[in-house]
Amino acid sequence: MKPLDHWSVKLLRLFCPPHLLEEIEGDLMQRYEKDADAVGEKRANQRLVWNTLRYLRPGIVLRRAPLFYRGQLGMINHYAVVGWRHLFRNKFYTAVSVFGLTLGLTAFMLISAYINRELSYENFHENKDSIYRIGLKRYKNGELIETSARTFPGVRFLLKENFPEIKSFTGFFKTPANTGFLFRHNEKIFNEQGGVLNADSAFFSVFPSLLSAGDPLSVLKEPNSLILSETLAKKLFGNKHPIGQVLDRIDDHSAESNFVVRGVLKDIPENSHFHAQVIEQINDQWPESNEDLWGSAAMSTYVALPKSTDFHSVELKLNILLKRIANEHTLVKDAEVFLQSISAIHLSSDLKDELEPNGDRSLLYLIGIVGVIIILIAWINYINLETARFTSRIKEYGIRRINGSRKIDLAIQFFVQFTIVTGLAICFTAIIYSVLVQEVSLFSGVNLKIDPTNLWSDALIIATSFLALGSIAVGISPALLIYRFNPSLAIKGKISNQRSGSSSRLMLTTIQFASSAILIAFVLAIFAQLDFMRSSDKGLEIDHVIAIRNPTAYSGQGFVENFSEFDRLREKLLRYAQFKTIASSSAIPGTPIGFTFVNLIKRNPGDPYDPTIYKTTFVSNDHFPIYGIKFLAGKNFAALPPDFNGTEPWKQKHWYSLILNQRAAKQLGFATPEEAVNQDVYFHLWDGLVPYKIVGIVDDYHHEAVKKEIYPTIFVPNYSSYQQVYYSIRLEAGTQPQTALQNIETVWKEVFPNSPFEYFFLDDYYDQQYKSEVHFGHVFGLFSGVAILIACLGALSMSLFEANSRLKEISIRKVLGATILDVVLMLNKSQVRVVSISALLACPMALFVINMWLSEYPSRIDIELKFLLVPFIAISTLMLAVSSFQSVKASISNPVDHLKNE
Repeated sequence: MKPLDHWSVKLLRLFCPPHLLEEIEGDLMQRYEKDADAVGEKRANQRLVWNTLRYLRPGIVLRRAPLFYRGQLGMINHYAVVGWRHLFRNKFYTAVSVFGLTLGLTAFMLISAYINRELSYENFHENKDSIYRIGLKRYKNGELIETSARTFPGVRFLLKENFPEIKSFTGFFKTPANTGFLFRHNEKIFNEQGGVLNADSAFFSVFPSLLSAGDPLSVLKEPNSLILSETLAKKLFGNKHPIGQVLDRIDDHSAESNFVVRGVLKDIPENSHFHAQVIEQINDQWPESNEDLWGSAAMSTYVALPKSTDFHSVELKLNILLKRIANEHTLVKDAEVFLQSISAIHLSSDLKDELEPNGDRSLLYLIGIVGVIIILIAWINYINLETARFTSRIKEYGIRRINGSRKIDLAIQFFVQFTIVTGLAICFTAIIYSVLVQEVSLFSGVNLKIDPTNLWSDALIIATSFLALGSIAVGISPALLIYRFNPSLAIKGKISNQRSGSSSRLMLTTIQFASSAILIAFVLAIFAQLDFMRSSDKGLEIDHVIAIRNPTAYSGQGFVENFSEFDRLREKLLRYAQFKTIASSSAIPGTPIGFTFVNLIKRNPGDPYDPTIYKTTFVSNDHFPIYGIKFLAGKNFAALPPDFNGTEPWKQKHWYSLILNQRAAKQLGFATPEEAVNQDVYFHLWDGLVPYKIVGIVDDYHHEAVKKEIYPTIFVPNYSSYQQVYYSIRLEAGTQPQTALQNIETVWKEVFPNSPFEYFFLDDYYDQQYKSEVHFGHVFGLFSGVAILIACLGALSMSLFEANSRLKEISIRKVLGATILDVVLMLNKSQVRVVSISALLACPMALFVINMWLSEYPSRIDIELKFLLVPFIAISTLMLAVSSFQSVKASISNPVDHLKNE
């Protein structure tokens, strides 16, 4: 390559004053030749870049004549006037352009708001960059088998004893939602289930931004201390100052029932990976025994590192300390800890024992891609319209060029016109966005809050970016046409109207419809998977079941009395013919099973440590028939003896029996369900391993959503009020739900006069587990629909333009004998080609995206042919319908109207 053809020299020519250019280029050539002889051409080219850029300094560049003279700047006003006139003269095309850009920009802003919300998690913490969560990895034979968001309680003591530079670390437990915080206030019983944490006194040293009132160093120091959220404090005490108020805690574990409010917790924003309404104090020295310190990974542990501390070094040192004590504690031997930034938890963490469900980064990427596709389709529409209409103004541009206009002047004309269209679109977008954002939030289930103080600044930033990027994207195609055409040929009309820019329009339209086909295919897959999860066999019968939550469960209040009260409730309800069966249990389908442990059950007491996760549910003997859970072998729990009065049920022989699901039986090594029945196993329910007898094996069923794994599950007799968290009532077929609810509430108030009546229909409650999929489907479907609508607008405008630009050709063909069908087929050839190529491009991409999304589900649909055929048929139908309508309209016009001037 010649030195004067190098890109750096071409760049210099754009800015260098003409009277200095020849001298500077000569100097550069002399230096290049010397460098080529001394170090070779490759190094000489590198030095040429540096030598050239040295001349792009203000002392030289500013000596160039300005790009725009005062008179030329005045022409911009003229360009604006011409642009307005042109837009108003072509009202339909202008409306399509503005409407398409408005739709695209509105959807893009809504998607940006959603993505910004997902990326904003934990931003409200003042020290978010220094907070880390300590997680746990377990290995077996060198292979990673489990990664948990919780770790050993003893890790806090390792930090305290070995890291003097770290002052802030805390540990806490989250009380299961089905347990809650039960208390009495003003003679009323409350059970707060919105999030209850049991935290040590250092909680607010790690999370100082969460405390609204109180001393962060002492609010959790005293026993029986409580922190209430602003919302809960307002609900209980109104305008009274909450600090110092006393609540009567109903809990058999507490020596004292009076708890004192020591502080007020800020209402934790939605963009947090955990939430709480109540924080209860735990002893900083808990647990005191080594067995509890290292016996289970039960505590969520967080640390705030000093700015100068590398979290990798802390992680490494902690693991070295764990290895030193590994021989003394079995669970520590094959375990490692790791530190995870709090900002990375929501989108990058999918660990066991997460405090709350997290987001999905891959889904966020998909939504972001949809936003980009929508913007691209909107721009493609505008580009196609402008390049198509370029041919109708070709003589105008030719005359301008001959009269002295520079090519850049014509480019400015395009830019001014685009700015007018974009300005209109931005104004409409700001109005529509502020009106629709709340409606979209309700529809999608995702709160896209807008801050009025930031709305217009955010809109201005996005609009400016849109205008800048759009100017580049939209300006390239017309600019290329301007730089290519010959003014003299343009005036003579020798430039083909049909071929000018047609290849680029076809390419862009192909991309547009391929993107639309991919979106349609993916939306079909989303709702097909959702329908599959809802309708697949769960191994359960949850229709016609009403569940009632017992707010006093786990409290131990009236331990014996409450058990007998359930018998009273059951007896009274069964007097009504509309109720078929009633059962009690610690968990119902659709709720997480709160009792989750490892190393819980063994064939023999001396068996090695078992890392398998087992879940334990306490049920009455009516639990299995009420939900239609099938027995594969054995039988149900025996009925209670007539003389059973609820006292010390663990002393009854019926207590020491259990039922397993099929997966638990296989995990214990039983080859068949029949082999497991009547076998003794050792189960660690309360105090060590105690022999229990397996009385039955039930089929595996989906206690939680189909998308979740089925865990080995142990069912234990529910012979105490302590585990009567839910009462399930099956209705007889044909029962009117409202009548049944009235009767249930009447009986409930008779048996539990001081407890609130909290009920729900189980099928609706179970389907709440699919809420994230439903919301994602709504969001994706909504914005995909916007993209497809914009594409249809583009097809309408393009078919209209093509038909109008070929009216003379159509008229001549009709005069020569062509029929309407001939004209329609002629005009639709290019449309068929575009749709066919779009389908070929879209199929592999759609398969890839659908497969990637479905891979996250253990139970998933098979990809069906309809996912590829339906988008192709839908797009073909829309495209050909719009094109045919315009073709027929053009073909039935009178040829004389278009040929009379020829």
